[in-house]
Parts: sequence; C-alpha cells; structure tokens
Amino acid sequence: MYRVLWIDLAEERFWEEEVGDEEVKRFIGGKGFAAKLLYEHLPPLVEPLSPENLLIFAAGPLTGTPAPSSGRMCASSKSPLTGTIFESHCGGHLGYELRKAGYLAVAIKGRAEEKVYLRISPDGVEFESASQLWGLGTRETERTIKREPGWERSSIACIGVAGERLVRFASIIHEGHRAFGRGGLGAVMGSKNLKAIAVKGSGSIKLAHPAEFKRKVRECYAKLAQHPTTGKTLKLYGTPNVLAKVNYVGLLPTRNFTDGVFEGADSISGEAMVKHVTSSYGCYSCAIRCGKVVEVGGVSTTSLEYETLYALGSNVGVAELSWVVKFNELCNDLGMDTISAGATIAAYLEKCSRYGDAAWGDGEKIAALLEDIAHRIGEGEALAEGSARALPEYSISIKNLELPGYDPRGAKGVALAYATSNRGACHLRAPVYIEEILTQSVDRRKSKGKAKLVKEMQDFHAALDSLILCKFTARALAAQDYAELFSFATGIEFTREELLLAGERIFNLERMFNLREGFSKHDDTLPKKLLTQPIPSGPSQGMVAELEILEEYYSLRGWSSEGVPTQEKLRELGLG
Repeated sequence: MYRVLWIDLAEERFWEEEVGDEEVKRFIGGKGFAAKLLYEHLPPLVEPLSPENLLIFAAGPLTGTPAPSSGRMCASSKSPLTGTIFESHCGGHLGYELRKAGYLAVAIKGRAEEKVYLRISPDGVEFESASQLWGLGTRETERTIKREPGWERSSIACIGVAGERLVRFASIIHEGHRAFGRGGLGAVMGSKNLKAIAVKGSGSIKLAHPAEFKRKVRECYAKLAQHPTTGKTLKLYGTPNVLAKVNYVGLLPTRNFTDGVFEGADSISGEAMVKHVTSSYGCYSCAIRCGKVVEVGGVSTTSLEYETLYALGSNVGVAELSWVVKFNELCNDLGMDTISAGATIAAYLEKCSRYGDAAWGDGEKIAALLEDIAHRIGEGEALAEGSARALPEYSISIKNLELPGYDPRGAKGVALAYATSNRGACHLRAPVYIEEILTQSVDRRKSKGKAKLVKEMQDFHAALDSLILCKFTARALAAQDYAELFSFATGIEFTREELLLAGERIFNLERMFNLREGFSKHDDTLPKKLLTQPIPSGPSQGMVAELEILEEYYSLRGWSSEGVPTQEKLRELGLG
C-alpha cells in the first residue's frame, strides 16, 4: 500500500490518503499518478499562479530501490508558462528520502499567509517560517535549512529569487544544481509563499520479492555497463557529448534558430568541456554517473548539460565555455530554466539585431539580462514572462514552451514529437532525436514510419517517467526489463504489454487535461519560422519543418481528425 501526503498551506494542516494496488497498476506512480491527481482535483481553467493550483511532488514505485538510476522524481502542476499540464523531473536524493519517509507523493494546495518552508518526515509535516530565507539564492537556502538540528542530512528542494518574483520559467532546485527545470514550477511554489521543502526519511523501502529483484538488478547493471553510451560515453562526457554531432548534421540551433551550424561549436563541445572536468558524480543508485563538475577561468559549475550549452551558447552566439559556465551558475542559484532563459534572451537579441543593435555573443550583456529577468528589473520585467508573451514575433516555442536543442527542420520525427508533446516543445517525451540525429538508425529526412515511432516512444516514456528511472537507462534496457523490475518490487504482476498500455493511458489522460483547458489540434504545430524559413547553410541546408504526418499520428492514437481521443479509445484505456 502506498500513501499520498496532502498539505494545505492556507490552513496549515496535512493528511494522508492510501493508494491501492489497482491504481498503482493503472497509473504506476510519478508522472502518471501526478496526472491523475491533477485531473481529478484541479478544476478546469484554474489560474496557474492562484492558490487553487496544485503542486505535486511524486516518486515512483522504483524510486529509492536498488534499481539502476532510481534516484529520480517529478514535480507536476498546471504550468504558468504554458497553461498545460506539466511535469518536470529531477535526480538526486529527494525521491529516495520521500520514499523512506513513507510517501509516494506529496500534493500541496492553497497559499500560505506568510512565507514558509515545510519539513516532512515520517512524523508528518512542520510549517516553518521562511522570512529569513526569502531573498536568498538556492544554495544558501539549502545550507541555512541544513543548519537546523536534526535536519543536517535532509534532502531539500527550493526556489531562488526567480521563483519568488514569479518568473514564468523559474525552476525548483535540489542540491544546489539539480533542477525541476522546465515549465515555471518554481513560480508556482513562489505563488504559494513556499520557499522550500525539506524531507528526511528513516524507514526502509520494502520489496515484494527481494531475491528476484536483486537478480534482475544485477542483470540490468550488466546491460548498462556493456552499452557504449551508458557504459562509456555518458560517463566520460555527460550530455555535452552530443553537441559536436548535432552541429555536424547541421541541426544545432544557432542565434535563435537563424542557422543550424555554429562556427564556435568546437569551443563549447563535450570534447572541449572534458578538459575542464574536475570530478564526476551520479544520482542515488546511479549506474552511469553522467554529472560533471567543470571549472573554467576560476569559475566552477555543476550540472553543465548539453541543453545549457545550446541555449546559453550557440543559440545566443556565445563561443566561450567560461561564459556558459557562469550563466549556468547564475541560473542554478537564481532558480531559472536554462533552456527558456537562453531561448528568451535569443529572441530578444534577434529583435535587437534587426534594429542594428546586435549583441550576439556578448557575455556581459547576457549575464546582466539573466540577473534582470530573475529580479524583474528593466528589460527583464517583460522577458520574465517568457519569449511567447514578451516577443511573439521572435519566439521559437510550442504551446509557449521554448524549444530544446535539436532543430526540427532537419528531422521529421523530432518535428512531430515536439508538436504533439503534452507539455509543449520537448525532446524527452519521445526522444526520437536519438535515432534520427545521434545514431542515425532511421533516415531523419523521411516521414515514413515516424508517426508510429513517435507514438510508441511517447507511450513507453510516459511509463518510464512514472516508474521513475533515468531515461538514459532506456539506451540499454527494454520494456520487459522495466516490467519485471516493477513486478518484483511491488508484487503486482505486470507484463510488458500492461506497462505500455499504462503509458498510453497516462499520455491520453494528459491530452484530456489539455483539451479541457482549451488546447486543440491548432496547438499541435511548430513556430512559423521553422515551417517557412529553410536552414540557410550546412548539411541540412534548405530544409524546413513539416507536419504532413499529423493526421496519421492522430489515427494511430485512436483520436479524431481534430486530435480528440474517441470514446472508444477512452473506454479501451479505462478512462471512459
């Protein structure tokens, strides 16, 4: 039996609800269970920054177990940036502590009358004043809470100044550098006058079939060690390993997607970064250890990822690794999503360049803009709303979420995955970029088979994000492996087919949430620039984005031509 901890900030009270095995089998946990809670408990058309919105932190049934890379959990809400249902994932140890405290999820409602932070343990919830924490950066916030007797070894998620000022792409930060990064969930926290949550557990996570689970875990670790990506490349370079490859095929977003090849790519690539790596690290029970601590020019940063190197590197014209390191540190401490921050600044710089005030590559200017956005000062006041609201003519976004670092003009499956992602532009809900761009196991220029590939990936990754295990494990493990891990951990019999069906159920439930909020087929599209302006140079020169397979995708999903799940499909999924 699993438990959900409900917290009402306005009334300073909490209670628990039990979750039965049938619900766990249907929605698994993590992303799936958060989607169920939001659909059932959040009234339609709630303003995301109002007290009525919910903020959910959810682990999965594999979180905190010895399963490989099981240290992840998700935060979920209605996004103030996109207006869609939204979940963002984070590694580290927070999910492990939450499970040890006895909870699968925490659901937070209301708005505190005064600034607060929460202390969660097996004994319940303590509501503590955050007046002394308000205005602090994320690292100092965490250090301050950990000075409290008995909470020195707790796990903490908190917001920085950006979340306090309700920046629409503010992040929630854990361990000073890990982020529930996208969608502005840090602003939801700030709107609730909630600075942080600290969690400490004391119990153990029980396994239904420990011997079988241990055997399966050993098998999975062996597969991960033998795979070239999880066993070698990610260990050595982390996610920046892909930058040179993406640039090579001409799909590295450059200067707000005005090109696909960046002349300074070699200076900010994984190969350049690895020369400055001082140490590597991993999340709880990590089998890969892709995290890198990087020091350049006397400035050190942790969690320097590919998406940051794109968004605050090539996309703003910066070719100096030292500047990207500084930008990453600023965003971690201020609590801002590096993708949306970089993409919003890129839109602003393109607008400036149209009027003869080009500042591409100006590190001082970009650093100042990041500070101004977080504090909502000067130009930052408008930019804090995100590129779609502040600069619609120049915004490269889908459902108001700025694009990640793979130009969809040169990859048919990536284009469809971006357009149909429930949370807006996202490469992780169906990582077809791996097959099209990185391994090139399918032809990125052709549409045949891509609708089926995207649909199957979305369902599979919805299940994986509910278990929750790191997505990198999917490079070496298959659906059967995850189904067996789930079965041995929970004692609930779960086949490969049931796992994929649960993923499809979760994806459709998210779609129904968005339809209820007013989204439609017309939102399953791409930015006008990418549909009309060809890539001007490089290996993908002349390519534009196309969505000619959208109708085929709808049909494969059992949706109407308007993108609405049919009653037959909903009954099939048990959502009728």
